[in-house]
Amino acid sequence: MDTAPAAVDAYSIWLHARSAVTSARYPDQLTYTIAVSGLDGGTPVADRYRASADPADGAIRIFPISDEQLAKPPPVPHGINVNFGIVLCIARGGCASKQIPVGHPAPNQYLLGEPLLEPTYMFGLRYKAMRTAATSPEAQSSLRVIAVVSSGARDYRVSLIDTPLLDGVPTYHLGLTPLRKPKDNRLRELWIGTTDYLPRKAVVAGNFTLAPLVDVPWSVDFSILDGAPYITRESAVDTLYLTHRRVVREATIAFEDIHERSSTIYDVPLIEPEVQDTTLVEPGP
Repeated sequence: MDTAPAAVDAYSIWLHARSAVTSARYPDQLTYTIAVSGLDGGTPVADRYRASADPADGAIRIFPISDEQLAKPPPVPHGINVNFGIVLCIARGGCASKQIPVGHPAPNQYLLGEPLLEPTYMFGLRYKAMRTAATSPEAQSSLRVIAVVSSGARDYRVSLIDTPLLDGVPTYHLGLTPLRKPKDNRLRELWIGTTDYLPRKAVVAGNFTLAPLVDVPWSVDFSILDGAPYITRESAVDTLYLTHRRVVREATIAFEDIHERSSTIYDVPLIEPEVQDTTLVEPGP
């Protein structure tokens, strides 16, 4: 591990990284697999969902049944559900009732939620951009113009921790302390390449939009494909205590087989599902 050179301006590195991420170009349409894995109690669970995304407009489509579930459908439950009912009455205050389920909770279709995710999400590194619409044949044949819109207010106090090698790549290791909106500005550490200023790894204080996933740190790994950064893996650092008495350890979400979508017909229909309370999504860009 190399110590940070004193002459390097950490905030300048941060600005270069944001510009590099904003300038990265992605295919109009991507296909990939979302692999969700972890220990549900003591049981290893791994499910892979086929998905596609349009990075330009943020549309995501998935096949909501994993490959593993298609290969081995869960058994149809038998028997009956049993609940105890409790009624509590207070003098002159009326009565209240509560239903308490008995036995083990029902099996869950998803380990963490329906994974409506895409690998080009950049945790606020990308500047907000306005794309110019093409209105003429000349404009349609030219490159898309992006006007970068950014705020003058700083979101983080940035420090340079060291300059380590990460998987053989020289990086700047930045520490980030939010100056406002810590729940929105979730980056806490960031490793970026010293030559291309693209992210290789990050630590975020909370991930996605569901509790308790938003309340534990996550480690995020990136890869660079054709000059653009993609998420390859997101791993929860701590144990997740979910509803219905579920405990998930070693939770990991990986993006596999990322490539540009071809014009061929899919062998499974992908849909753009509605976001529900249990949907695994990232906050706004």
